[in-house]
Amino acid sequence: MEIKDIHLETVGSTNEYAKTHSSQFDPQEITCINADQQTAGYGRMQRRWHSPKDCNIYATFYFRLSLQTLHLASLAQIMTLSVSMVLIKEGLCPKIKWPNDVQLNEKKLAGVLCETRFHTDGIEIFLGIGINVNMDLDQLSLIDQPATSLSNETGHLWDRAVLLKKLQKQFAADLEKFKKEGFTPFHSQFENLLAYKGQTIRCFDGHKEWVGICHSITSDGQLNLYLANKEIHTMLSGDITKVSPG
Repeated sequence: MEIKDIHLETVGSTNEYAKTHSSQFDPQEITCINADQQTAGYGRMQRRWHSPKDCNIYATFYFRLSLQTLHLASLAQIMTLSVSMVLIKEGLCPKIKWPNDVQLNEKKLAGVLCETRFHTDGIEIFLGIGINVNMDLDQLSLIDQPATSLSNETGHLWDRAVLLKKLQKQFAADLEKFKKEGFTPFHSQFENLLAYKGQTIRCFDGHKEWVGICHSITSDGQLNLYLANKEIHTMLSGDITKVSPG
């Protein structure tokens, strides 16, 4: 699919902008809205996304999919994998904290938010991505969890526009594969990058907290948790944290 760029200096949220203006976008292409600053950025569960000006990548990929698309719930995982593949090509060693975060050195580097609208003739996808690119330590300290940036990890500033172009190219290729076969072709790659694999984690599914060993990923992108009673509990979504020993 072709990608059309829309660049904004300041916006409340790139996802909200996309939802407001989606009727103006070509349904046959990907529209990528990116901004230098968000004043009301948010992630999953409406958590605030710290979005200082001219530091990071704030972008939303808008496109449409067929109602018959396989494994739709795993689209956020596809974007985390696209980000990870770009970083690996840059010589870095990312991990994916299921379902939608990318980490470096067990600190959050990027997060993905997937929102959808269903219609009788297809599905509108609003796939938001935030990547901490050139944030310094003072800015990172304002985030409510351990976080890092590319500049903090590598010791040099990054060209955000160049990085976004690389991500667009990677994601466009991954999306074409996903449209044909769903999550299955990405399964082994994703599992190889899974953070906390073999370690004890807590996972809150919105109703109940589960504790077990981060075991594996299913062929459609769900998380398998190995419980103390030796059963496997499969989770479609949730927030996970590592349990410290002792």
